[in-house]
Amino acid sequence: MKKQNIYLVFTFLLLIPYLCSLTLVGICYNALVRHSSDIFRSFIGALVGTIIMFAIKATIQRPLDLVSDEVPNNLFKQILRFYSIRRRKFLLICNCLVDFALCWLAMNLVRKFFSLSFIIGNSVGIVLLIMLISTCIGAYIEYDNLSIDPKQK
Repeated sequence: MKKQNIYLVFTFLLLIPYLCSLTLVGICYNALVRHSSDIFRSFIGALVGTIIMFAIKATIQRPLDLVSDEVPNNLFKQILRFYSIRRRKFLLICNCLVDFALCWLAMNLVRKFFSLSFIIGNSVGIVLLIMLISTCIGAYIEYDNLSIDPKQK
């Protein structure tokens, strides 16, 4: 895989969908919870968001492993490993804590920057469209290398 393609795949297949997922957690929480600024409800929302983010990371393990095997830069490899859930328990717990903080931040940023009518209205569709287009671009760039066909290299 070319170095440029690795960065493009990372951006379109991992980074943008991850940010969209965080945004969706924030949008859905603020759309569903009446008193979304309550600290206990925010804690529960961030906890549920963390579980959702963990499940999302489970679905990208194969492409993540394939991309990280091709990365020559050690710093970038460590950034890719952030998305991995196949790690020691301590690092997995740290990963979940980072996701918890990012979910909490996403919920607060969505509440602060978007009006309630936008949150309840078009926001989910717009974010899902961005996620779909980004995932399609990322998969198209290196489809052959990210294929799950075991006969294909």
